Amino acid sequence: MRSVRMRAELDGRHVSGAERIIPHYELEKVVVELLKRPKRYDKIVITVERVESLEVIPKSLPIKSYDFANVSQAHEFVIKKLKDAGISEEITKKALKLLSEGPNPKGGNMRGAVLMDVKTGERLEPDQERGIRTTRIDWRNRNAVKEALKERGIKKVYLERLVDALAIATKNIHCGIIAEICWSDDPEYITGYIASKELGYVRIKPMKEENVPIGGRVYFVNRTDLQKLIECLERKVMLIEQLF
Repeated sequence: MRSVRMRAELDGRHVSGAERIIPHYELEKVVVELLKRPKRYDKIVITVERVESLEVIPKSLPIKSYDFANVSQAHEFVIKKLKDAGISEEITKKALKLLSEGPNPKGGNMRGAVLMDVKTGERLEPDQERGIRTTRIDWRNRNAVKEALKERGIKKVYLERLVDALAIATKNIHCGIIAEICWSDDPEYITGYIASKELGYVRIKPMKEENVPIGGRVYFVNRTDLQKLIECLERKVMLIEQLF
């Protein structure tokens, strides 16, 4: 097996990323696919690594979807639902404010996620400009998952984005993340999600206003065994067997 990761930049800013875990004989086909994924870039990096061992997750998180009239209503819903996952209103509001303003301490977006102490709201990621990146995750049969999601009414334009995000969220919860909030920094994409073991993967629209180029992820965590959690998110190779 091979781990294949793509990262594209434009004017020094991250604009696209994707990864696959594949048999070695699919390498050429997949690299070509990933090269075509960014719309615009001035730098693209493809990393290929041999997979020595991997863990299988039997099923993904289940999906639910909710639409609201405005961002304020959507965020109130997020606060209410995350209470059910054990996240206080104060901590959730802090995370929402951080993502709305831009999680990078120097301003704007960051490559990875914020690790937020679920009890205090303190940021725990070692590098607050880089964040923590959930990587080395894919589906056993990616095409079958896409077909199954299409049958559930997911529009083709959102399909790749959802398949990737659902895989990441599933690995996060499997590694021990208590819950997460996410929305894209793509100005045209206003759907985001929350996820937890109790809630599953909950798609929410709109999580931000249109034409806003700010987004990111906040992972709510316990500070115990933090290094073990980071190692799981960034280094352990996992495949998801099937959709929920």
